[in-house]
Amino acid sequence: MRFRVTKLAPYAIALSLLIILAGVIVGILNGMRLGIDFTGGTLLVLNIGEPFDNARIEEIVRVHVSADFQVAASDEVKALIRMQDRDLNAEELNEVRDKIIDDIRDVYPKTQIETIDRVGAVAGRELMRNAFLSVAVACAFMLIYIWIRFELLSGFAALVALLHDVAIMVSAMIILRQQVNTSFIAAVLTIVGYSINDTIVVFDRIRENQKRYSREMSREEIVDRSVAETLTRTLNTSLTTFFTITAVYILGVPSIREFTLPIIVGIVSGTFSSIFIASPLWVYCHRFIEKRRQIRKAAARQKA
Repeated sequence: MRFRVTKLAPYAIALSLLIILAGVIVGILNGMRLGIDFTGGTLLVLNIGEPFDNARIEEIVRVHVSADFQVAASDEVKALIRMQDRDLNAEELNEVRDKIIDDIRDVYPKTQIETIDRVGAVAGRELMRNAFLSVAVACAFMLIYIWIRFELLSGFAALVALLHDVAIMVSAMIILRQQVNTSFIAAVLTIVGYSINDTIVVFDRIRENQKRYSREMSREEIVDRSVAETLTRTLNTSLTTFFTITAVYILGVPSIREFTLPIIVGIVSGTFSSIFIASPLWVYCHRFIEKRRQIRKAAARQKA
């Protein structure tokens, strides 16, 4: 029995729209959980004085900070702690900071303060603007590339599939109440490049099958055949990456999970869109254009 992707596509599109709509509703009701990269906060740089366990530092900070925070290592002996401080006044902030440093010194006695800085929300807005610009530029160049290699409608379908993946990732993060920060932006840009690869493979097979079977098969049948022929390759690639990233998510520290969870969602969404969104949309676009041509021809005949 042949895999009829064009028959299943309307249900798949409805599922995607349902997830995106749920994300929009949750976003309106609860808002997005923005990280300190976008909201601003305090940046504390500590010289631990010896190699340290990043996860141990995170455990200490979590005891004293109820808001979002990030802990990173700039090198073997320096820890960077970013904390949201919107709900704290200056006195409360100093108290929390002193408690964190004291607890870290209990574990790492050589700890010294290097710098204490305030990160404003203006930098976050600039970061958000640059992120949207990066995605827009990437999509534009991909559209041009696919247009040249295949055709304009293929490029349009691939672009819609990419935007679908980004929308699903954002919606999933909003629904799951995950923090949106620079790690999420990096994950989005990673998936934009990852997802288009599978879509191009499918379109390449569609082009080959069009040359072979254009007289024997309809576009729907060609798409169904092409997706079926590339399905094993698509699933093998996606599952290999999915299992690897999932293992990193399960075994990794919270800062790594902020990057890997969007990647996991993006892998599933990218595989889904390559099969059920991009190729059927290519068929729908051709069908729409052909109907428009028929209407114009009928109108021209009536005038004649």
